[in-house]
Amino acid sequence: MKRLLLAAALPALAAFPVPAPASVSIAGGGYTQSAPSNSGAALIFSTGASIPQVPLELQASLLTPLVTGGGYAATAEIRGFTGGGFGGAYIGGGAGVGNLSADRSSGTVFTAFAGKSIAPLTSIEVRFYKQTGSLGATAGFIGVRFSF
Repeated sequence: MKRLLLAAALPALAAFPVPAPASVSIAGGGYTQSAPSNSGAALIFSTGASIPQVPLELQASLLTPLVTGGGYAATAEIRGFTGGGFGGAYIGGGAGVGNLSADRSSGTVFTAFAGKSIAPLTSIEVRFYKQTGSLGATAGFIGVRFSF
């Protein structure tokens, strides 16, 4: 009887979604922003988990510009996969909080991004950031992302 119940329960257990392990990545590259006008380097740290039933990933990212005045942008994002070689391309967007403005005040930040895999666990990524408000900055990033 126990074996019959176990045999009946296994297919039901297999139907439940299994949480995917979180992925971690770091990107480094060129950065530029308006208000104040700055250019230099930046790092982006990201972590996320995929949704196995659909080709989406929920992630959190932290932009840290390595320029005079610094700043940050912490965003919650949705990334969608579009296919292609080496794991394909991806696009996404998100919103969060940051202080990219001229007066370094915190405010709402929106981001949009796209990337293309160039090797396993490596991609080229382009990002656009916009902080809202009268002194909000517009910023851009292009770099190489390494996933672990």
